[in-house]
Amino acid sequence: MICNSILGQRSIVFKMAREGWSCGMPPRDLLRQESFEVAPKLLGMLIEKDGLGLIITEVEAYGGSDDEASHAFRGRTHRNASMFEDGGTLYVYLSYGIHRCINIVTGESGVGQAVLVRSGVLVTRSNEPGAAECQGEAVRGPGRVGRRIGAQLGDDGVDLLKAPSWRLLDTRPLVSLQDALIARSTRVGISKGREAQWRFELDQKALPGFRSP
Repeated sequence: MICNSILGQRSIVFKMAREGWSCGMPPRDLLRQESFEVAPKLLGMLIEKDGLGLIITEVEAYGGSDDEASHAFRGRTHRNASMFEDGGTLYVYLSYGIHRCINIVTGESGVGQAVLVRSGVLVTRSNEPGAAECQGEAVRGPGRVGRRIGAQLGDDGVDLLKAPSWRLLDTRPLVSLQDALIARSTRVGISKGREAQWRFELDQKALPGFRSP
């Protein structure tokens, strides 16, 4: 497999692989804020499933009944029920019948908001077999994100602050976000609510150790 690897043992990716797993989780209260407030704060955090992690580099915020582009716009259904759980819940949905997209629910229970993870950089525990194969692989697009991290529809509804297989870790200090630029723009791939500038992305050129795909 050919990956967009990050070179150099001092790079952020290798530092994350060594130290990121011991970082604490973000406080629940942070994730209970409005989706557009939480979204930029998720940049640089690590979402993990079974030892494979993704440094979050691009996200989109989706509101509730006030956001026509949101799955929650028309209220709670069987499909979007996880969006109405407490902040920090994982919401996984199927897009175009093939892509499993992962979202981090925000807001208080019953509100119906989430942040879509659009892009990131893969890291594995540095002592995992085959870790070097995808260490630093840049993953762009929510469908690819879900596939590379191994998301399943059965993961929908797990609590990222409690579940044994999934975790959200606050690794922002390792990424040195004070040196990074965060670009804000309109969301893509939607037909309604296109005016909201709720897409946030790290400028990877401002972060040593990252290389664009």
